[in-house]
Amino acid sequence: MPQDAGLITLIRTTTGWSARFSGDAGQYIRSLFGTDIIPTAFTLKAEASKVEREIRAQWPKCIVTVQEGF
Repeated sequence: MPQDAGLITLIRTTTGWSARFSGDAGQYIRSLFGTDIIPTAFTLKAEASKVEREIRAQWPKCIVTVQEGF
């Protein structure tokens, strides 16, 4: 995991929640998956506040935001 903070933007898509990583976190995720946007385990039914809280707990050094709308 990256030592420095990055930004994670949570996006509700038509199939569930995805996370877009930028900064050091984005470089780390791109090195693993070849992209900076990955799906999360959360379905469309998950509330934004729950998704944000859980992602923030997993990535405490990152700023986590929620992009509204599809």
